[in-house]
Amino acid sequence: MKFLSYVVVALICSFAMVLPCQAGATGGLEVINQEAETSIQELQPLYSSYAQTATRWALRGGARFFTEAKLQEVDEFDGTSLDVELTVPLSDRFQFRFYYPFYTDGEARLIESGDKVDIDGSGGTLDFPSAIIDYQFMKAATPGDYNLAAFIGVGYILRSLDVEEKKSGELVDFYNHRGAVMLFGFKADKEINGCFTVIGNLGGRYYWDSDDIHINSQDDDEFWLVDASVALVYSPPNISWISPVIEVVYQGDMSDYNSVQVVPQMIVSAGSHVNFNAGVSIGVVDDAPNTEARVQMTLRY
Repeated sequence: MKFLSYVVVALICSFAMVLPCQAGATGGLEVINQEAETSIQELQPLYSSYAQTATRWALRGGARFFTEAKLQEVDEFDGTSLDVELTVPLSDRFQFRFYYPFYTDGEARLIESGDKVDIDGSGGTLDFPSAIIDYQFMKAATPGDYNLAAFIGVGYILRSLDVEEKKSGELVDFYNHRGAVMLFGFKADKEINGCFTVIGNLGGRYYWDSDDIHINSQDDDEFWLVDASVALVYSPPNISWISPVIEVVYQGDMSDYNSVQVVPQMIVSAGSHVNFNAGVSIGVVDDAPNTEARVQMTLRY
């Protein structure tokens, strides 16, 4: 499965490299160059976010399907999670984001006993409902310049996850019924040759008073994680409706837990107000989920 992911990544990268970057140069097919209504900065990858602040309100909804995930007291966690994020531009340098994971459902194995359990509820696992402020402190004056931004936010648990024994249906535990997280970091993006945009995010999250979600400890409720990602978006001016993306995502503590995923994906634009994005990420180290698929839809107005 991981070998297949490398093949897919190589094919997408090769496909992007041979596609034209100039209007009309489409292998013999003349295409009239019409400026896309949706700018390249609004083609949102699945994990990385632009340093450039949004120009319109945006509502993103996503669904994530994962296998072989691990939490503090369970492993072999296969499930689904749903989330939404609202982005509100406050000025040309500030924006506000509200992120809400509102549903999780799946099956897992209790590490201590080996029993199979169902996990479900109106909440997330490592992702908490969060309010975040982004500040863009450097703006690209010309194509090829960098946009740079910083962000800070806080999240808090609102709903727990119920853990039920699969055979009897008996409620045996609650996960994530308390806890808070501080989010912080930096973002950068840069346009290259009018066709590609590179997006990089580097940040962290610090959890305190958490419950049953620590990745590599059975009794520690305070921990931190590094979040890092880089994405390459291909979006030439003469092809405005589809954009291939390749993304690499890291999450871990640089010691006992390290998750690396490679995420080939496609963004499809349906006019200037709606984008659809889908991708399959493959874990390339043991701590990552074995496979993870994600689909999302973004509305801008």
